[in-house]
Amino acid sequence: MIESLQKKGLLSVIESEGQLMSYTFIGKLNEAFELLNKIIVEVIASQWQVTPHSCATVIEKSILDEIDFFKKLPSIPFHVIPHSQEGNEEQTTGKWVLNPSTCYHTFNCLRNQPEHWILKCFTALGHCHRFEPRRNDLTRLGCFSMREFVFVGDSESVASSADKAFDLIINLIERCGLKIQKEIATDVFYGDDSAAIRKVQRILEVKIEAVVIGPQELPVSVGSRNLHRDLFTATFNIGDPTLQEKMHSACVAFGMERLLLCLLAIVPDNCPIKLIEILESSKSNFNE
Repeated sequence: MIESLQKKGLLSVIESEGQLMSYTFIGKLNEAFELLNKIIVEVIASQWQVTPHSCATVIEKSILDEIDFFKKLPSIPFHVIPHSQEGNEEQTTGKWVLNPSTCYHTFNCLRNQPEHWILKCFTALGHCHRFEPRRNDLTRLGCFSMREFVFVGDSESVASSADKAFDLIINLIERCGLKIQKEIATDVFYGDDSAAIRKVQRILEVKIEAVVIGPQELPVSVGSRNLHRDLFTATFNIGDPTLQEKMHSACVAFGMERLLLCLLAIVPDNCPIKLIEILESSKSNFNE
């Protein structure tokens, strides 16, 4: 499928030393990408008041160190040197890294927020960079777009809203003809990487992934729902410090390039125009 899209001038492959980094979508394929992102946001915004925000390409490494990001994940920080105003000053390589995820920008924006609320929803489209082992997987990218919804508030409101949002997006995708299997998973962010902790996480359903059969007839996770409890609200000091019960957070995130390609794989002739029609029809039927 990828080679066919390349020949049609709808996609170009970005590689580095033989490693798949990302794709550039062109013309109608890019239109389908933009429409998919737009519809997902509209579906969630129809149920909650959503506050959007932008995401920078870079983030301070110290923010990620606060949650032990690079200790808990087998990831290599991609250091960058931001432009100086004069353009000729020497700079260190340790302060800034390429953004590995979306929600950390959300939590950093809310840092030291002293208010307590029942529920708020934030969203952003982040361009994420991660070191990925070499695999023959056309959907596993070193640089990809992540549409993420972050819920912050009372524990019950956060958990129920994240579940509902996750199911709404899954329902939308399935209306497009892509069958999704929800699978319980684990995440080292929410506890030590031990068998006992993983068992508890599975029982509590801390992480649920949306798994589909991808373009290569292999299982592909296109999104996930993650319950953070008070891990990030405590770390970033979000909420009224005088209250005994701390606010919780949860996120619902989807890898947009991966999701688009999986949808395109089931469309006749892998035609982006047909996919656009399917997306528009699914959104219309969703509102009925």
